[in-house]
Amino acid sequence: MAKSSFFNAKIKGMSITLGENKCNIEDEPFYYNHDEAFLGRLKKTVGFGTRYVASKGTTTCDLCLDAAKRLLNETNTSVNDIDAIIFITQTPDYYMPGNAHIIHEKLNFPKETSALDVELGCSGFVYGLWLSYMMVSAGLNKVLLLTGDTLSKSANPKDRTEYPLFCDAGAATIIEKSKNSSPSYFILKSDGSGVNHMLQPAGAYRQPSSEETRKEVADKDGNIRSQENIYMNGFEIFNFTLTEQPPLLQDILKLSNKNKDEIDYFLFHQGNKYIVDTISKSALLPKEKVPVIFPDFGNQNSAAIPGTICATLSDKIRSPINVVIQGFGIGLSWGACQLILDDITILSPQVYCGDNDE
Repeated sequence: MAKSSFFNAKIKGMSITLGENKCNIEDEPFYYNHDEAFLGRLKKTVGFGTRYVASKGTTTCDLCLDAAKRLLNETNTSVNDIDAIIFITQTPDYYMPGNAHIIHEKLNFPKETSALDVELGCSGFVYGLWLSYMMVSAGLNKVLLLTGDTLSKSANPKDRTEYPLFCDAGAATIIEKSKNSSPSYFILKSDGSGVNHMLQPAGAYRQPSSEETRKEVADKDGNIRSQENIYMNGFEIFNFTLTEQPPLLQDILKLSNKNKDEIDYFLFHQGNKYIVDTISKSALLPKEKVPVIFPDFGNQNSAAIPGTICATLSDKIRSPINVVIQGFGIGLSWGACQLILDDITILSPQVYCGDNDE
């Protein structure tokens, strides 16, 4: 278990851009078998509602680029002020080069700005913050952290289990050096034995794309997918969440020497409403301290936590607030941090409007 404490870094600002197509579960009867009663149960438990899906030609880079442009402009930050770009995604524009270098070119960053990609999913924002805080602690002044995915492109639209979960989104966060920042605490964990619980089996180099891997097959529940579509073992993922997340919450509170009453908001990855509610109930957390945005946005994957902050806290940070952030998912990987949000620019979620380079 990796534990870290930082004393000279803070979040300066945050933004998120959503895929341009708003989808409403009521308008997609295929996903609830045309059964209104079943739909009611899905909305109450899982939290199905609306989500945003990127168009065919819109990529993760497009969404994060838009979020970055808006955030840099709103915070009056020049590309010359950014020392490093970290891009975290499972859905890059290309196998090579990485998305961070595409952003580097699109925004005309100087050669002195380093750029790197990290392949992580729903834990990616916490891991990205940890890397950014380490970079700042090592001497950098500002880091641009980009987290985003367009997993609707990896799921099969005929898969009732996976496809209606995912929202395509890209988030931008600026982390900067601060002499007067409050301590920040991180815990990170991984379990490679859970690799098969959530994966896209084919299409890369281990099992290259072929006619066979593109063949669609129905599972025992009637969900249709190919080996090139994302697969998730819902039971195992839920069990992992229930087993690992409440203890992680206790661990991060212990590390930061905080109790639950001192935390203003608990910001969990929005896998679905049921998962967030279950963690909250297990930890006996007050509902008003646990924002749930899945019914309005779906699962934004690596952008889910900044998405939650942008959707719920943009008008609430008038004084410093204590937060606990937890991300968990593919790998298996999970992590938490406790930090203070203060003097921060938070932009409300915005739907992508297409290429605005002109």
